[in-house]
Amino acid sequence: MNLLEFLDRFRKTPAFSVREVEQIYPGFERENLLNWQKKGHIVRIRNGWYSVAGRIASEEHLYWVANKIYRPSYVSLETALAYYGWIPEAVFTVTSISTRKTQAFDTPAGRFRYSSVKPSLFFGYRLLKTEGYGTKIAEPEKALLDFLYLHPKIATIADFEALRFNPDQMSVDINWEKLNVYCALFDSIPLSKRVQIFKTYLYYAEPV
Repeated sequence: MNLLEFLDRFRKTPAFSVREVEQIYPGFERENLLNWQKKGHIVRIRNGWYSVAGRIASEEHLYWVANKIYRPSYVSLETALAYYGWIPEAVFTVTSISTRKTQAFDTPAGRFRYSSVKPSLFFGYRLLKTEGYGTKIAEPEKALLDFLYLHPKIATIADFEALRFNPDQMSVDINWEKLNVYCALFDSIPLSKRVQIFKTYLYYAEPV
């Protein structure tokens, strides 16, 4: 196994783990990773996760990396809302939901933030297919509920207006039945109240 063979093998996905390397190449010397990193061939992301230099080239690649470097997790909150066009501005931190503790990582690939929820709330995501592999990302309704659940200070229509949502796009996309079913699964009276305020906000924000 030489460097070119290694790079060709591991550029198939945006990132790879030391464990994957050792499974494919038994007896692999980890010192090689440090040497190749120093020479700029690979980039260390965090805790045993690396990427071939230049391989991460899109938002979808970052989403996949977010899934991998802190598991279990799925992309949600501001990142998912931006992906669906429900908030207008670009999001510079990849935001995710996890059942592990709240955590954030600044890496050469970008910033990743994970918000913790109890295991019963780890649902409502789908697989985003990119280059033959799947990335877990919240459905739009679940991304909205995750956001409202984790932002208890949102309490008025004015608060929603300050968030700069895209009400036109939301009105077109939103599945109200799914939103209501998912909201019930949270079993949270405060969240249910915020959803009702959101519905009022969206109704008045719709063009006449």
